[in-house]
Amino acid sequence: MLTIVVADAKPFRTTRIAELVTTYNSTEVIVLDDTFMSVADLEQYLYPSLFVINAPLVHVRFILDTKEKDLTPVLIKKLLASPTIFVLEELSLSKPFITSLKKQGVEVHLDEAKPSSAKVSAGKGNLFGVTNLVTMPNKKDRWMAYQAAIAEYPIEAILGMLYWKVRDMVLKERDPNGSYHTLYTKLLEAHSLAWQEGTPLVLAIEKTLLLY
Repeated sequence: MLTIVVADAKPFRTTRIAELVTTYNSTEVIVLDDTFMSVADLEQYLYPSLFVINAPLVHVRFILDTKEKDLTPVLIKKLLASPTIFVLEELSLSKPFITSLKKQGVEVHLDEAKPSSAKVSAGKGNLFGVTNLVTMPNKKDRWMAYQAAIAEYPIEAILGMLYWKVRDMVLKERDPNGSYHTLYTKLLEAHSLAWQEGTPLVLAIEKTLLLY
């Protein structure tokens, strides 16, 4: 069984997933994210133990981030046929992919709330404008601003401005355990890992900005 919950708003995702856990009444809930596994690794959970009374519920967070193509029709068919209950939590998926999922019989829960009317421009023609996305409370606005920025500037230039802005916010909040201090650390870690592992820096920074 396969269900996907897609929403920028965390309360929507949290509520829907809690409802699913209650509905399926699984005695075992396994929570994973893309740090521990890839899309292909879902196959490890296709066949639950015969000694388990209820099928386990495998809740995987943000595993499809930039990897929609890895969830192939063949794998989807296997997940749908499995007694294991797969619940994938995502911030966003492309509309064509969502349409394809529904046609294949996947249950998709979407947040139909209207987009925020907040300004999402990163500042066309003005590199300093990219710093605005650091303080945007809405993840969808933040994502749109980031996409606008990377369409106009190289990621290295954007990252330099982000470091500057976040350091400035760290000094203003005067809290070594504050959210901006955490964001600065995560940006540094993402930057370092991207170079070490050869992953696209654009994607590494995008993920960090969306998850803080």
